[in-house]
Amino acid sequence: MLAVCKAAGPVPAGNGSSSHNAPSARGSTPSPGSCIRCPSPTDAGSLAGAISNLLETYGESVAAAADSSQQAGSKKPKLDPEHRGDGAAQAASHGPPPGVAGKASSAHQQQQTSADGGVAAGAKGKAGKAGAPVATPEYVLANRKGKGGAAVGAGGAAQAKGVADVSLFDAKTDQASAESYFHYYSCIMHQQNMLQDHQRTGTYYTAIVGNRSDFEGKVVMDVGSGSGILSLFAVLAGARKVYAVEASGMAHYARLLASSNPSMGSRIVVLKSRVEDVVLTEKVDILVSEPMGTLLVNERMLESYCHARDAFLKPGGKMFPQLGRIHAAAFSDDALYQEVGSKAAFWMQPSFYGIDVTSLYNAAVDSYFAQVVVDAFDSAVLVSNCATKVYDFGTVPEKALHDIVIPLQLMVAKANTTIHGIACWFDVFFDGADNPTWLSTAPGLPTTHWFQLRCVLKQPLFITSPNTLVTGTLRMVCHSRQSYDIHINLTAPPLEPHMPAQTSSGSFDLKDPFYRQLSGGAVAAPAGAEKAPAWGMGAGGWQ
Repeated sequence: MLAVCKAAGPVPAGNGSSSHNAPSARGSTPSPGSCIRCPSPTDAGSLAGAISNLLETYGESVAAAADSSQQAGSKKPKLDPEHRGDGAAQAASHGPPPGVAGKASSAHQQQQTSADGGVAAGAKGKAGKAGAPVATPEYVLANRKGKGGAAVGAGGAAQAKGVADVSLFDAKTDQASAESYFHYYSCIMHQQNMLQDHQRTGTYYTAIVGNRSDFEGKVVMDVGSGSGILSLFAVLAGARKVYAVEASGMAHYARLLASSNPSMGSRIVVLKSRVEDVVLTEKVDILVSEPMGTLLVNERMLESYCHARDAFLKPGGKMFPQLGRIHAAAFSDDALYQEVGSKAAFWMQPSFYGIDVTSLYNAAVDSYFAQVVVDAFDSAVLVSNCATKVYDFGTVPEKALHDIVIPLQLMVAKANTTIHGIACWFDVFFDGADNPTWLSTAPGLPTTHWFQLRCVLKQPLFITSPNTLVTGTLRMVCHSRQSYDIHINLTAPPLEPHMPAQTSSGSFDLKDPFYRQLSGGAVAAPAGAEKAPAWGMGAGGWQ
């Protein structure tokens, strides 16, 4: 479904604080070994302490949340896909749009059948201590190497029936990308960064604990549970049992946290597995997950969320979140445009240690303009309305997420405006019975670790008349490296009568972002290198 956002009042984006945190660089997972320190199991105490403090802090407001939920029952916002749901300032005289913001970790990873892989803590034996997560014979973790599968729990081992030898995840994912991805989310410091994004964590808390009537006595699956924080929230909301599915090594720490909170942990079953490799003998009432990446779809975990829906959710079951929207608007930011183009000036040197490197200049310019820019920008740079793509996670087919097309019909209100590219952000909606909640990454709202995203076009468009329509498409095509290639095409009226229409296009790799928020500035040229000649933008764009 496609909608063009209209002027409308804001929808609450949750009770998270406005504290600003450094991003987790989720769109740019490092290669194995690149983390400063990947902790051993004994290092989990710091994370356990942090989450215990978090639970204690939020726990004080459980009653208040329940009260506010009852009061909010009569004020439930309509689930309107065209509702902006933001609170961002209007940009320019037209008032562009901003529409109505990580994941504890992925639900994917190579299945392991060691004591720490695919075994729910709480099975009879060493883990059978009071307060440990419950053991159950009701699930199967499939071994995708042609050996069938193994059910692990109080009932011991059993064969998985009807499980394909080739994992659905393996069939679509580059192995090196997957290894890097799971390594990243197994590191405690990255989990901490996401937990400390209080806009994110606080909104999830409000959406889950503030909707107790949805969770009371229910069976829940947490898809990509990471540290297990959402599983713990579900238990706080009254869930009878939670399957916490986590593929990375973070599953060990999720078990530890569950065990260290015995009143809650006794209801949590941690499954170290990709969700595509899990088989349950029961259906669940609710799916919870934080499957959003940069621009909502990066990392392709939404597909796993949809797989869990098809495989495990009861008819009529609920999903938290239920709805996702991608927003796109034209922006004007000459400083950013100059910054991106100037990065290639290094390659204009005819004598870099005696070597002429100028032959690589054009390729360097193209490569810098092919990076998406991730940062928090002022909504004043937006110069048009926004186009919106809406996804109902309860019904969208997985394949619909493989090739996403957003038609652009962008009205630019002011004359003499330069369009430097397309700005994007996203939001998700939790359709709770008591307390419907939005989580937004819109400009002008408290910053999240997702920030916002901009695609800078090498050739700007120049708008000479007020109320000018700019048309085009934003297309995102998935690839095996767990991300997307973005293709933008724009058309604007000619600069002069009888001239051809202006056009501009660009292709970008969402997997390779420029995290501008963390940029430390340019690096000084080494001694002996000649100063680069002048560079800049000509009539035909960056030269």
